[in-house]
Amino acid sequence: MVAFLAKIEHGCLILQDVGSDDDVSDWDPASSSWYREGSSLIFGVQASVDGPVECEIWKSAPPVVLPANLFEVSLPCPSGWLVLHDPNEYTRMQFTGFRGSVICSVMVDDLQFPSKVQILLRGEGK
Repeated sequence: MVAFLAKIEHGCLILQDVGSDDDVSDWDPASSSWYREGSSLIFGVQASVDGPVECEIWKSAPPVVLPANLFEVSLPCPSGWLVLHDPNEYTRMQFTGFRGSVICSVMVDDLQFPSKVQILLRGEGK
């Protein structure tokens, strides 16, 4: 498990394969709480003006799961490494993923403006 607490300036986080150059700028947060393009995901969180966001990244089920499932999707991960960051790269965490593709589930404490996020990563077919 990896965890951190950070103020997220634009109120969104990007999870992607470390080698990805996919463009997630087409995301419209007014119509969807998350968006995927290729091997990149973007999703909304609480903006920095409202306080920090607590992020946890798990490769097995957390002991206490947050109440709301934001999404679950298969994400290509050809390099075997993932990076979670904000658009300005003020917050950046790089970690090993699963080579090939990864099932990514994101649970949150609030569907509108999450202040706590759990990212569960599982290898495809596990």
